[in-house]
Amino acid sequence: MASFDFVECAAKSYRFVWERREDVLRLSAMVVAVKILLFVSFVVFDVHEDVLRQGLFLLPSYFLEGWVIAHLMIMALHHDDLNADQKSSILPGPETLEKHIKASMIVYVLIKLILSFVTGMTYGGVQQLPDAPPPDPSLQTFFMAVMLIAFSIWAFRFLWIYIPVVMGRSVFEFLDTFKSFMSSFNFLGVWVMCFVPLVLLLLILSQAFGMIAGGLGFDEKSVVFGSGMAAIQALIDYLMALVSSIGIAYGVYSVFKGENKKTAIW
Repeated sequence: MASFDFVECAAKSYRFVWERREDVLRLSAMVVAVKILLFVSFVVFDVHEDVLRQGLFLLPSYFLEGWVIAHLMIMALHHDDLNADQKSSILPGPETLEKHIKASMIVYVLIKLILSFVTGMTYGGVQQLPDAPPPDPSLQTFFMAVMLIAFSIWAFRFLWIYIPVVMGRSVFEFLDTFKSFMSSFNFLGVWVMCFVPLVLLLLILSQAFGMIAGGLGFDEKSVVFGSGMAAIQALIDYLMALVSSIGIAYGVYSVFKGENKKTAIW
């Protein structure tokens, strides 16, 4: 079974973003600016609950985000090869690199659009029946819930198929390498270790902004307050995508290099 140390991968991702923060800021500035502008527009035009429409509005930022994340993943993997004194790299050469970056960007955009559609349809269906009674508990309902959770865990790997593309590997090779059900827990592990600290950062920034906005006389229903919260959410959303992508890229790359590490806590 293909596996990697998700704790090490998440730590390396944070370390790379911090050590190369000038490059990260330079490449990410336009993405963050566009994303903040679009998130604020959701508040201004009152479409912050329409997930389907948001997905279409965010399309320009998805292209920028996918392109930048692909570049930073390649930068991180080359940096990792240099630190490991690896003489030969299995990453694509300069002559084909831009083609793989563009392909990864397109796959990234498609994944984001599919997620927006699925989330929008699910959320929209719940909103249409706000007063519907909850289903009666039964053995069938329990098994359906278990099967849905198991399927979600198994399918979690499909959210990251843009990562092997930027490495010059095919999606089929990626899915064949990580075909084991347990492989998904490696991806989940990296994602959780990136998600939890950034959610805590989101809460801290939101509380701080709320105190400042309250002191200036802006209540929670004001456009200024909503726009500020939307800007913070946009920043954290991008950081989450960036850090988790780089972390999982480290893990996938290590497997393609022939390594098969396990997390020490298992």
